Amino acid sequence: MNKKILAISCIVSGLLLYGCPPQKTTISSEQGDCGVSDVAVDVNDQMMNISWVNNCNKTIAGYNIYISESKNSDAKPYNDVPFDGDTNPEDGVENFQAEHLENGKKYYVSVGIVNPDQTESKRSTEIVAVCGPRVEIELAVRYKSDNDGYSFDSNKYVRADNDLNDLYFFSKDGVDYLSSPNNLDGFLRVNKFEKLRFQGDFHDLRNQISKYYKLAVKNKIVVTQGDWVIMTTFEKTHALIKILGFSGSGVERRIKLFVAYSPLANELIF
Repeated sequence: MNKKILAISCIVSGLLLYGCPPQKTTISSEQGDCGVSDVAVDVNDQMMNISWVNNCNKTIAGYNIYISESKNSDAKPYNDVPFDGDTNPEDGVENFQAEHLENGKKYYVSVGIVNPDQTESKRSTEIVAVCGPRVEIELAVRYKSDNDGYSFDSNKYVRADNDLNDLYFFSKDGVDYLSSPNNLDGFLRVNKFEKLRFQGDFHDLRNQISKYYKLAVKNKIVVTQGDWVIMTTFEKTHALIKILGFSGSGVERRIKLFVAYSPLANELIF
């Protein structure tokens, strides 16, 4: 019997040493409440910044960051070796930047602490994130500049009558408008707008989007400084647009916008 137990122990030890890919870690059940909290994800064009707070008072070897395409996945960490932490430990917040991701794809993000023995604390709760552009743009009045339109999917300026354009700006009788390109030409993109009853910053709106969401049904909309507008594209993707301000008059009039675009259809994940 003792020989059988010894043999089994050897087999198990061999599997632990040689049978598992080196990128995966063992979850420790003896670390108590040692872990991370306040995990947050801010996305941009093909990238994301992940931040968190370390609640572990023990010595650690670093962090594993998980960016998986499936929920509750046992995928290997995004980082090849444990992440040491950022260069500003005094603020108590760690930051990790991941690049070369795919816009419009759901990613499930979590963080785990790597202990000195290479076991891992229980991972944080997964956060769903979708990469997409976050950009400030300035549009000229239609047909008065090459920068009179913008393609959110391509993240670049285009002409107002370009088939990639998502919106354009015009001013009439002292009133400012954002408009769908199909108002210029019926063959252009058909996008819809609605003003949101919200005043505040983007992160607050993003976290409460289900509360303030309104179905976008207008093909043009009157805008003033400070307004938040939701735009829905023909493909059912969404953009949150804040009116930052205006400058100039007549043909020199300009509108400045902050745009957060989510290329995932039929869902409001920013």
